[in-house]
Amino acid sequence: MTTAISVSGLVKTFGATRALDGLDLTVSTGEVHGFLGPNGSGKTTTIRVLLGLVRADGGDVRLFDRPVPDALPELIADVGALVETPLFFPGFTGRLNLRLLAEGAGVPRARVEEVLELVDLTDRADDRFKGYSLGMKQRLGIAAALLKAPRLLILDEPSNGLDPAGIRDVRELIRRLGDDGRTTV
Repeated sequence: MTTAISVSGLVKTFGATRALDGLDLTVSTGEVHGFLGPNGSGKTTTIRVLLGLVRADGGDVRLFDRPVPDALPELIADVGALVETPLFFPGFTGRLNLRLLAEGAGVPRARVEEVLELVDLTDRADDRFKGYSLGMKQRLGIAAALLKAPRLLILDEPSNGLDPAGIRDVRELIRRLGDDGRTTV
């Protein structure tokens, strides 16, 4: 089985704070991998390093056996991510927000409808984002991360702040994505 994520000896400091101290992590392709830990344990920092949003101080980071951050320009089309709270235009509908993102990424407009269906938002796609529940906002964020049909989906706390029904819905969505063979962290 090939490796989607390979992290070895990852180190990241912020001033005097060592956020990551020799982290090793391997995620095989096609796997749904839960990355768990208490607040402040470095989960979001690790995700930010994987996505090239912050630079590691040490260690080796690879996506699909290619070095990060050097290979990210070639790899980024294969990676979809939701990091922390999704941001959209509040006065625009969910559908329009996704269409704008799709247009900017060169993704066909038909893909917007596909991802709305995937995250069960088709019936509410023409409602304004500002009227969405927290769970709907998270699902729209996941839809945005899926626009490019990525091989690797990285979701940072996708059920954060959701009620039990919303948590169940997001977990079921992640299971469905994993059943389709998409690597999900």
